[in-house]
Amino acid sequence: MSLRIFFAVLVLALSPARAGAAVPAELLGPWIVSEASRVGLPAECHGMRMEFTSDATLIIVSGAQRFVTKITIEQDRGRFVVHNGDVVESNGMPNCQGRPAEYVMSHLVREVYLDYFERDGAVLRMYVWTRESGRFVDFVRPANRISRINPVATGS
Repeated sequence: MSLRIFFAVLVLALSPARAGAAVPAELLGPWIVSEASRVGLPAECHGMRMEFTSDATLIIVSGAQRFVTKITIEQDRGRFVVHNGDVVESNGMPNCQGRPAEYVMSHLVREVYLDYFERDGAVLRMYVWTRESGRFVDFVRPANRISRINPVATGS
């Protein structure tokens, strides 16, 4: 299941773009994997995070791997559908599972469904398969929301 989670997170970085609205205000900013969703993930993956920006880009960090991509987001029946465009930046490093960037980029799904809700703070639920499967990863705001993800550094 953990491999599927990382592919679903990284799909946010690499799917074809579609026309859509700007990034909704409730999604903007940094998100980290919640404590509850860390259960069952490799320890190296507990620091996985993403950040939606106002210029319709998404930054994803999984281990040493960092991607910046263009995104569009639609709303469909109360959930967000994220479509991803071109990779703007990539450091070419392996993800938190040690998988090479090339491998991860070649095994991605095309769109990701997200639910946003409030429960002791903002929660962004990303469905790993389908909503009906019940498999998801919850992301929450970091304690210091001012903290932003650093720009991508190019790997050597």
